[in-house]
Amino acid sequence: MAFNTAMLGGIGRALASPHYRLYACGHIANVFGWWGNRLGIGWLTWDLTESAGLLGVVVFAGMIPVTLVAPFAGVLADRYGHRRMAIIAGLASGTVTLTMALLTLSGDITVPLLLLLSVLQGVGFGTEFPARQALIPQLTDRDNLPAALAWYLIAAHGTGASIMLFAVTNYWMALMIFLIRFRPAPREDKIRNGFLDEIMEGFRYIAATPALRLLFAINFTMGILLRPYTELLAGFADDVYGGGPEELAALTAAAGFGALASGLFLAFRGRTRGLANIMLAGAVTGSIGLALFAMQTSLIVGLVAICVASLLLLTCHVGAYSLIQNATDQAMRGRVISC
Repeated sequence: MAFNTAMLGGIGRALASPHYRLYACGHIANVFGWWGNRLGIGWLTWDLTESAGLLGVVVFAGMIPVTLVAPFAGVLADRYGHRRMAIIAGLASGTVTLTMALLTLSGDITVPLLLLLSVLQGVGFGTEFPARQALIPQLTDRDNLPAALAWYLIAAHGTGASIMLFAVTNYWMALMIFLIRFRPAPREDKIRNGFLDEIMEGFRYIAATPALRLLFAINFTMGILLRPYTELLAGFADDVYGGGPEELAALTAAAGFGALASGLFLAFRGRTRGLANIMLAGAVTGSIGLALFAMQTSLIVGLVAICVASLLLLTCHVGAYSLIQNATDQAMRGRVISC
């Protein structure tokens, strides 16, 4: 029986693909786990150290491997298949996260162990993310990419139990990708020039495409300066607002409401035309909203500011990935996404 999605706009067009429906089932659960993991690690770090400096170090330890590993992972994905790499990396990431969860639940976690496991989590994410994202254009029509990429935000927002959830959802995501059966796009048979040459080929491809240069400049700037704000919410909840897990939950829920609104807007819109202007406006106004959040001490004002900032910044982030996917050749997609 046909899957009737006509009334769902862009979301419906993306979900009309049975392959993408399997992907979405895994991805929605995985994003729940990812956010629970990030917030759990943030609060665990604060609980162990009560140090904003060490909280920043743990966040950095989890993010810097993504930058270092992703270009190599992109080459592997383009060489050996996006589906295969996404499954292997997802299983490895789930195992690392399961180890962290068990240590946390047993009370044996320490700051050095947390740093080490955060680094390994970053390696896993940096390997899995390019391969998984590069799968999307093979599962749904290119015109549906904005809706497909935005759909995961609808479930995005909701310490040991939250980290365990991420381990489980990593395995679930790998299972859903394993169940997808489709004929992958043929890869070019050419002489391989080595990892570094193929990594540089990805950078040259971006450098030769003006639109990609601009999109990556925006994404890089936002990733360095703005993206880690969610990991720092634990420090704000305690140090700025004098609260605890309840205040952290309220801040997370406010950011989640903004993410929900952003995801619904982009998913129902479901087209790339005019998306660049929306993305740039979201980057500028979202940055202002985040600055306002950091400058005040009222919880009510902070909740409103973080909600608006989350809506605008995630609109920019997902819009940029939609345009990058749309502008990239299949043979280069893994390397381009990983850059």
